[in-house]
Amino acid sequence: MHHSGQDQFAQSLREDVPLAPLTTLGIGGPARFFADCTTVEALVAGIRWARNEDLPVFVLGGGSNVVVADSGFAGLVLRVSIGGIAVVADSQQTVVTAGAGEAWDTFVAYTIERDLAGLECLSGIPGRVGATPMQNVGAYGQETSETLLSVEALELETARLVRFDNRECEFGYRASRFKGRDQGRYIMTRVSYGLRPGGAPAVRYDELKRRLADDGATQPTLAQVRDAVIAIRRRKAMVIDLADTDSRSVGSFFMNPTVTVEVFERIRSTDETMPAYPTADGRVKLSAAWLIERAGIRRGTVHGNVGTSTKHALAIVNRGNGTAREVLELCRIIQARVRDSFGVELTPEPVFVGVTSDE
Repeated sequence: MHHSGQDQFAQSLREDVPLAPLTTLGIGGPARFFADCTTVEALVAGIRWARNEDLPVFVLGGGSNVVVADSGFAGLVLRVSIGGIAVVADSQQTVVTAGAGEAWDTFVAYTIERDLAGLECLSGIPGRVGATPMQNVGAYGQETSETLLSVEALELETARLVRFDNRECEFGYRASRFKGRDQGRYIMTRVSYGLRPGGAPAVRYDELKRRLADDGATQPTLAQVRDAVIAIRRRKAMVIDLADTDSRSVGSFFMNPTVTVEVFERIRSTDETMPAYPTADGRVKLSAAWLIERAGIRRGTVHGNVGTSTKHALAIVNRGNGTAREVLELCRIIQARVRDSFGVELTPEPVFVGVTSDE
């Protein structure tokens, strides 16, 4: 078994592989070494090889949430392409397990075709299954953590397989232990979700309710909710469309900041139109998009070969031949404007690969 993994890894190992085409932003230099791994065994072999060669490892999934440095990555990039979907039904719920390399949206469509509720609002999101628990991906009022039962992951240090149940993942808003204290420690290999056969779709979000009403869907099906979500995302250029420069992005570049009630009241006193959402721990979540636009960074702002999307202030887009340097400059300009205008720090959402601290 172990031997076949070594063979698979050795066969897929390449040098100087351009990373830009493997990301939705389309920016970044080459990987010094690169391997596409379709099995856990090949991943294990890759980790061991990199350790022997004393090389850093970066794990790439769908590339929809990464900004790769212009100089690329001076180590081994392992692309996780473990596929397969398995379904186990019992009376209460249907457990669907997917390989981390499955395309996320194809997986969501698969569950909806089988009339399984729980992921419908997460339609149209780019990337692969393995990334969703990292971020606790959420959209239109639904989050991964609501249905996720467990993840199987490979510990980079020891190359051993571990399993975490939902509680052990320590989910928060766009967060988990894998993005927090354990960042870079594990590689997702498989994810299991508990879905509701014949369950009603989650329609909690005003924008989604309005869209469904416009579509005349009074008792919306899962498929209707999926279509409505994709339509809303497309309007915001959040669905990857190669013909549309606006969609060459990492989606939302900044997280919605959570602030104290005092900070919220201070900003709200200057502008009562500010959207805000109370959180469970007594703080207030603000809209990063609103803050950015009010700080004077309009949609369609141009910065060299990059800019903000004409449809969505939160997205930084590659207008063609963009560089990571330009993305980082624009990121800092936006952060500075929001800081100066509101005293709020915006945190970038994507992972930066090969970017040095001085950049």
